[in-house]
Amino acid sequence: MPGGRSLLLAGVIVALAAITGAAWLHEVRPRSAVQPAAQTVSTRAEKPQPPALTADEERFATALWAVHREATRLAVAMSFAGITYQAEDRDARALARKIEPLAKFFHDAEMQVRAMSTPPSLSRTQGQYVDAMALFANAATEILKFTEDGDPQRLGDAHRMDVRASEDMLRVGEVLWPGQYKPHY
Repeated sequence: MPGGRSLLLAGVIVALAAITGAAWLHEVRPRSAVQPAAQTVSTRAEKPQPPALTADEERFATALWAVHREATRLAVAMSFAGITYQAEDRDARALARKIEPLAKFFHDAEMQVRAMSTPPSLSRTQGQYVDAMALFANAATEILKFTEDGDPQRLGDAHRMDVRASEDMLRVGEVLWPGQYKPHY
């Protein structure tokens, strides 16, 4: 069991380092407002701006934002619950108490996003977000199972699901909210 905990902690640290590096790269990339005019034209030619969302797409993006804002916060909370368990307290009951409401949120969010009216142009994006919420819910369920049976493999599985769900959320965010600040990616 100690090997599994160390593996999970190492995985979380690597993921956080990757997220921090990606956020840093995002923040240090040149902004067109401060670039010379010649460079701005060149940058625009290299990376075309995505087309503006239609009214239906904007309604979907706005509705999804309400879920996304809370999902982002709770994804971070789930990561920190795992880190706290691994690094500090090793109290499975305390971990379960932290994870139970998160599991419920992600399950409910999956159903809520699945039921949203989505323009055909964003059906793939909606599917990606539904999958992300399902992965977060499954990760939480695996953590809860770990708190019952102590199988460290469950923590590793949960971590892999959590990382994949975060990546899916990032992809959706790039479609609907390009340039969004990504605190945990």
